[in-house]
Amino acid sequence: ALPSAVRGIWAIGLGGLAFRWWAVLFYRPTCDTGAADCYTLGGDAFYHHFQADLIADGEWFKNPAEQVLSGTLNDSAGDPPLYPLFLAAFSKLGMGSVTWHRAASTLFGLALIVLCGLAARRIATQVFGAEVGDRAGVIAALVAALHPLMWINDIMLLSEGPYQPLIVLAIWAGWEWTREPTRRRMALLGAAVAVAALARAEAVALLGFLVLLLVVWRNPLSRQERIRQGAVGVLAGLVVLAPWLVYNNLRFDKPVTLTSASGTVMMAGACDTAWSGESMGIWAKCFEERELQIEMEEEFPGSYRFPDDPERVVYDESVIDRFNTEKALEYTFDNLDRYPLVILARIGRSLELFRVEHTLWVNYAIEGRWKIPSLLGLIGYYALIPFTLLGFEMLRRRGERLAPFAAMWTLVLFASAVTFGLTRYRVPIDVAMIIVSSFALAWLWPHLVAGVRSALGADR
Repeated sequence: ALPSAVRGIWAIGLGGLAFRWWAVLFYRPTCDTGAADCYTLGGDAFYHHFQADLIADGEWFKNPAEQVLSGTLNDSAGDPPLYPLFLAAFSKLGMGSVTWHRAASTLFGLALIVLCGLAARRIATQVFGAEVGDRAGVIAALVAALHPLMWINDIMLLSEGPYQPLIVLAIWAGWEWTREPTRRRMALLGAAVAVAALARAEAVALLGFLVLLLVVWRNPLSRQERIRQGAVGVLAGLVVLAPWLVYNNLRFDKPVTLTSASGTVMMAGACDTAWSGESMGIWAKCFEERELQIEMEEEFPGSYRFPDDPERVVYDESVIDRFNTEKALEYTFDNLDRYPLVILARIGRSLELFRVEHTLWVNYAIEGRWKIPSLLGLIGYYALIPFTLLGFEMLRRRGERLAPFAAMWTLVLFASAVTFGLTRYRVPIDVAMIIVSSFALAWLWPHLVAGVRSALGADR
């Protein structure tokens, strides 16, 4: 029989799944009106949904926006492959509507809740004992089930949905290696990081920020064994990534790794609006602001025309992304004196320390994440900060390595510095906070209960 805490974690997981289904079907049902009380497909979600349908029809990894606009099917790697492939499986089974895809994506919420609970339980048990471990597992699962910044990604068809449980696996694999630093566990860590990168490309940086950091800093291994294990971790990651990397570089004109949209993302943070004023540190419509469509049309004739224009030319996606990358870097190098301040603004945006009210407005008014969930998510984030700090201190005092958790901050801050700050890009931090704060909350729980009982007794 499963321990009661594990049964509790699974029960919370199923409850969280039911809550997400309710949100999909009743709280924010699918619509095409753009109304505030329903969900309208757009942005990244449009790409994921329609690319999945194309894959189900045998058109592998094509640009769905271009197909809708002009009827042209051209190769695309706008996002890594894992999420569209997942959705395509449901499309193949006849469950290809937006609502079906949203409902299917809530399975990632179930995975997140259960994995957060099990990981927190195991880690806390190893460090603080079984009683604290059981409580930490249940608390972590409950927070993961209810935290708006977690469930909102599932019901919006965003790649952060699958990314969340995969980040838990990367943290957990890193932790297990610190307890027993074997080559097998290092290979599992490298593979876990690579799978996460197949959902969100920036996770590949964890091969450096987590895998290599673990082997070069504070461990009992000899120098030769560190080199071997570092190589094992990176190689395991590359083996997992190899099919996607090879596939991309066989079909595009320019070299493409995990995504052919890195230049587009960088471009969104490369103009005066994104570097100053109210929108400093966040994205803007920089391509249009800098009137780069004129330069693009000169360099790639026919590229920037209306879809029904017979002279319009659809160019290889990697070539256009190279153009965006060059123009984004050009703006950055032309404004290097302001770059350090912009980096701080971007990091401040991601950590909700800079122009918080404006970022909140962007979340619900521009990103479409709805006002109440966005506000509650912000409050939840702030509420977890003191418990996260206490959880880190508890681990530190017991001589445990903090790197499996702290690497998530390094990853997010690096990605923000290179592109721009955005709340949903903070997913690795939010996931790590849920697990680490559960240690503190589990340890504090008996004291809180005793305090409440004492107060009630005094009132009587």
